[in-house]
Amino acid sequence: MGYAQANIGPYSAERVIRLNTVENGKNFAADLYELAGIARTEGGNAAFEYVVGKRQSNRKFFDQWGPAFATKFISFATKASSQVPTTPILDSIVVDWFGDHCEEIGPLWLTCYSASSYRRYTECMAEWAEELGIEPEQVEQLIFRRD
Repeated sequence: MGYAQANIGPYSAERVIRLNTVENGKNFAADLYELAGIARTEGGNAAFEYVVGKRQSNRKFFDQWGPAFATKFISFATKASSQVPTTPILDSIVVDWFGDHCEEIGPLWLTCYSASSYRRYTECMAEWAEELGIEPEQVEQLIFRRD
């Protein structure tokens, strides 16, 4: 996975890890482990709601870790689970595509403060996947192709 055109993922990931170390009063590894557990047992929406709640109470929670990274991590964690369906990724490509093609759904906000936007997106993807007889991540891949 990884459809970004800027190729800044490795730099961004390193920066997030560096800023969220125990030396900086944070424990990124433990927080990621907890997030993965929520995603694998309760699903992607619950995991994203956890991130939103933590970010609302502490703006520096997962400092510099944006919603696209968060939903990628959550997607991979749910994919590794047999208990919940794989949750799709929400990033700028998807937000732009929905803005161009899905006015009736309303705008999607790419922010770690909007669990409702992510929930609307995941519910829409699940509905379309069911109608098409495919998995939500396959619908997501069609959007990323931008054909």
